[in-house]
Amino acid sequence: MHQRDDGGVVCADLQAAALEAKRLLPAIAVYEIPEDGERQIITVVVTDEDGHAVYSAALTFVGT
Repeated sequence: MHQRDDGGVVCADLQAAALEAKRLLPAIAVYEIPEDGERQIITVVVTDEDGHAVYSAALTFVGT
């Protein structure tokens, strides 16, 4: 499932945007617990004002 945040967050620079993406991942994970398997990857893609991807971060659930 893909979800887009059309509002977004304005960050001062790429470093701030990367930090925001890393902070966002656990907040998303609270609501996206895998129900149909033991593996799930949640990815946040940061884009610039033109919509080009400039950074991505991922969090992986693995059940064993």
